[in-house]
Amino acid sequence: MAHIPHVYVPGPWPDGDLVLPEPALHHLETVLRRSPGSTVTYTDGEGRMGEGRLEGAHVRRGAERLVERPFPPITLAVAPPRSADRQRMIVEKLAELGVDRLVWLRSRHGEGRPPRPDKAAAWAAGALEQSRGAHRLEVSSQQLPPLDLNPLLFVADQQGEPFPPFTGAVTLVVGPEGGLAPDEIPDGAVRVSLGDRVLRVETAAIAGATLLTALRARGDLF
Repeated sequence: MAHIPHVYVPGPWPDGDLVLPEPALHHLETVLRRSPGSTVTYTDGEGRMGEGRLEGAHVRRGAERLVERPFPPITLAVAPPRSADRQRMIVEKLAELGVDRLVWLRSRHGEGRPPRPDKAAAWAAGALEQSRGAHRLEVSSQQLPPLDLNPLLFVADQQGEPFPPFTGAVTLVVGPEGGLAPDEIPDGAVRVSLGDRVLRVETAAIAGATLLTALRARGDLF
């Protein structure tokens, strides 16, 4: 069976055909060499998905459905590494895994600066298309402290405990490789272990996201 491309078309959608964003159109025509009449699937990144036909720079809309966002929502709060390539890996892999939100943390010992919002959005959009998802990853930045996120906070710590069961929205904090200062760790945060190895920031973020999304998929743990 031929591969059917999946494209992200931000909403709100007007009535009638969808106009493809230039990056998506270029990828379809130049990289994938799709011709008019080819089948594509599409999403607005907010849960609406459909299947239609490529017609020039438009998609002729077909059957559509609304996909509910997984519950509970998962946020990763990550101190950005210095390298843009490592930052891109974090964005793409969290988007592929189905994390709801990524917050770049500006911490005392952090070495990197968050990528430009337009870059992060483009990385997240590409990962949404590659993974055939329905919900886009939201990316923002925040100073640490304060940490104005979900009330249930986990902090990645080599000396921490396994993830406990949880029932609501959760945030996992991944600090810089130099560590978080004691006063940067919010009161009431639960220290959780991602294994007995010292991990790079992007490895810890991906490992933590994988564990949390797997726990979420096993609804009997919540």
